[in-house]
Amino acid sequence: MPDLTSAADPSLSDRIAQAFPSLPPQLQAAARFVLDHPDDVALLSMREQARRAGVPPVTMTRLARQLGFADYASFRDLQATALRRPSHTAEFSHRAGQLQRQKAQSSDGALAAQIGWAMADHIAGSHDEAGTAELIAAATLIEKARKVYFLGLRSCHAVAFHAQYVHGLFRDNGVLLDGAGDTGFDALRHAGTGDVLVVISVEPYTTAAVERAAYAARLGMAVVAITDSRVSPVAALAQASILVPTDTPSFFHAITPAFAAAETLIALIAARSGEQALNAIRNAEHQLDAFSTYWSRRPQRRKPKS
Repeated sequence: MPDLTSAADPSLSDRIAQAFPSLPPQLQAAARFVLDHPDDVALLSMREQARRAGVPPVTMTRLARQLGFADYASFRDLQATALRRPSHTAEFSHRAGQLQRQKAQSSDGALAAQIGWAMADHIAGSHDEAGTAELIAAATLIEKARKVYFLGLRSCHAVAFHAQYVHGLFRDNGVLLDGAGDTGFDALRHAGTGDVLVVISVEPYTTAAVERAAYAARLGMAVVAITDSRVSPVAALAQASILVPTDTPSFFHAITPAFAAAETLIALIAARSGEQALNAIRNAEHQLDAFSTYWSRRPQRRKPKS
């Protein structure tokens, strides 16, 4: 089962994540490959790893020595028990070509099943012990927040919208950073210490999402990130990072695990919120019923004639 949260040796992955911001760009590329593909580190040659990471082979050795190892062979030994997860570095068009070639060698049903199993594995993997601990930490931050701002752009917008919508059924302190005419971010002018930004961003990271998360951190806001890597640009800003795999047999990165993480997060907050949440949800139900929001088989009451 894929596990994005750690390499084979958790202490090593922690060391890499801590050292990452100070590493030169080529070493960062190598470090990210190691964190995201611990199984490949154990199974592939150093040259092949370097090729996939997009760096010269000597960079892998430099990374090992930077982390205190005598050579790269010693470094690889710590990855021997890692599980395999596929690379997610190709462009969309290239991956679409791969998808079509794969389909030519199998049936529609086999491809659909493969995608479904991948999503199930990703969701289960992101809810392991480490993932659950981050979800709980994030729920604690949000529960205590004065205001909670939700941010997701492009493919991640739907996750942010859904999280804020469900959160709004039992709390009135949530704000979706989305508005006509690019005015959605204006709401942050009222934010600061005591507030939380929940940002959803996965590779390829939207520039505006990263910049707004950095701005929120400068304001003194706590940042909760739902993201795909321990060294993603939003994870580096976050007090709690909920890691969600995005690899999929399809050509576009998977968003389903991010949805699952967001739904789990909001459910944890609701479960902690006691009678206040129950009353708020009842009020929401009354309003929805008053406007006949949801279709019902029950016959509608006719208004009496005046």
